[in-house]
Amino acid sequence: MPTLAPDRLLSTIEEPLALSKTELGRLFGVSRQAIDGWHRHGVPAARQAKAATVAAIVDLLSYRLKRERLPGVARRPARSYGGLTMLEMIARDRHDELHALVRRSFDWASTA
Repeated sequence: MPTLAPDRLLSTIEEPLALSKTELGRLFGVSRQAIDGWHRHGVPAARQAKAATVAAIVDLLSYRLKRERLPGVARRPARSYGGLTMLEMIARDRHDELHALVRRSFDWASTA
């Protein structure tokens, strides 16, 4: 995945999933005000790996699905996520697991 400017990294997550600043903050366990600061000064180093993984998930979904469907997909509980939504998985710091599940779901060779 290409390196993005810190404020752009948040936009690659926030815009396609139609997240408010409050919702975005919930994903990272911070306040809406902290997200404002991240937009101005960049994602803190301690949160960059998570942000990059979430951006990779959004990128994969954007490539495979119609962009206007992403907010609904991210908010729908799924059996394969233990009844959680994608957003709940991310908020619970299970983003790496989610990334693997999403990648596997689009791996047509393994389902054949």
